[in-house]
Amino acid sequence: MQNKLKFIAMTMLILNTSFILTGCWDSVEINERNVVMEVAIDKNQDADLSQPINKRDSYQITYTIPDRAKLSGKDSLAKDVKSSIVTTTPTIETSVDEVESKSQNTITFSHTQAIVLGEELMKDSDLFRGAIDGLIRNMEISRTTNLLATRGKAGNLTQEDNEQNPILGLYVMKYFNNTERPVSYAKEQLVGNMIRELEDTNISTIPVINTDEKGAVEISGAAVIRNYELVDFIGKDVVRGQLFVEGKINQVPIVVEYKGSSLTYIIDTEHSKITFNSDGNVADANIEILTEGNITEYVSTDTKNIFSIEDINQITILLQDEIRHQVMVAVNKSKEINVDFLNIGLQMYRKHPKQWQSYSQNWEDEGYKSFPIKIQVTSTIKNTGMLE
Repeated sequence: MQNKLKFIAMTMLILNTSFILTGCWDSVEINERNVVMEVAIDKNQDADLSQPINKRDSYQITYTIPDRAKLSGKDSLAKDVKSSIVTTTPTIETSVDEVESKSQNTITFSHTQAIVLGEELMKDSDLFRGAIDGLIRNMEISRTTNLLATRGKAGNLTQEDNEQNPILGLYVMKYFNNTERPVSYAKEQLVGNMIRELEDTNISTIPVINTDEKGAVEISGAAVIRNYELVDFIGKDVVRGQLFVEGKINQVPIVVEYKGSSLTYIIDTEHSKITFNSDGNVADANIEILTEGNITEYVSTDTKNIFSIEDINQITILLQDEIRHQVMVAVNKSKEINVDFLNIGLQMYRKHPKQWQSYSQNWEDEGYKSFPIKIQVTSTIKNTGMLE
């Protein structure tokens, strides 16, 4: 009886596996699909404004489709491994319909790795909101897809050649999946996460991707978004301060001057916490930052080249001052553009909801701009790297 039961179970497993492997009768074979690796969305600057809005080609969308044969094996970095299809349509969904008419194969977004938004699109809140709405209603596009912004036209960027990886979507995927990469100048943003941030605070940041004069791709800095509209671009130094506040700094070098020489301290771990002085009323915010790391580079005139306890204490103070300065860069920029992308208000709402009520109505106007923010840094040096 046991042998019969085992035989029946094995037979059912083989049959089920066969159905899974062969697929359904109406499925489209993989070689008959065009996999879109990245989508670039721009505002169509040449749209005919005299047309009704439902017939106006407001969007210019560029789809990048790789040649799977050339991407396999040794030809993975070969030239001409991708083709681009550019559409101008009234909505995101109509662009999909149009791109289908320009391809002999079925279009699929199941492996889309990056969505890049152009500068002019982000300046138009109606088109920006419409683009995001169109993306999330297309169930094939995962909410974990990387979202990036660019200065200028997104379509131009995705059609450029990149020596490291000709497919920008694959470059972005490998960039953010690289766990050994220092987290220093760019904060990853996903489609679903941005939507949640805008729902919670009306504010979000999107990492900026651009190419330099030599065509090398760089991901650093961010586009600050409020109410689905671009407020400003912030530089990589501001994003570093933002990452400190969020406790996401990893393997980042901090360089200070000590006794006439440069000293480098690599942060291994970093934690942060936002607290409030709430003696009845919330008076100010305190950003507490803790770092642990090692001294990895220092050239001294001392022949022994050894740090004493006094040296360590002096270096620690210098490091804490430098980290505090880097965080203040982000705080000052957020107050300059009057956008709380550091989420001070959100933390106050979560920790002191009653007190938050007295700030909430005026927070976006003058409340945040005038709200005191203090920074407290505690750094630990685990290893000096010096030998007697």
